[in-house]
Amino acid sequence: MFSRKQYIANECTHSEYYGQFVTQGHIYKVVDTFGAKRLLQSKDEHLNDIPLSRWDNLCIGVSAAALKECGESMSLGTKNCILKEAARQFIESQKQEQK
Repeated sequence: MFSRKQYIANECTHSEYYGQFVTQGHIYKVVDTFGAKRLLQSKDEHLNDIPLSRWDNLCIGVSAAALKECGESMSLGTKNCILKEAARQFIESQKQEQK
């Protein structure tokens, strides 16, 4: 696992760091909430064309032990980074399937 210190020191990417917390349940939650079509139509690499309040309102579980092990804490920002990474993983998987 990548630590928060490694992330801050640019020893891993944003996707690698937050991706380590993503579960299939998170991917299901974002697809179920926003819809596959909406996610795939996003034109913003950070998914900022979906209102932040929509991301803020999603409830997810994240392993407290995994967060602690990495030196991370749960916050709204952490949760949203995990959810947006889950969405990006879904989008990427759909692009791979289309090839």
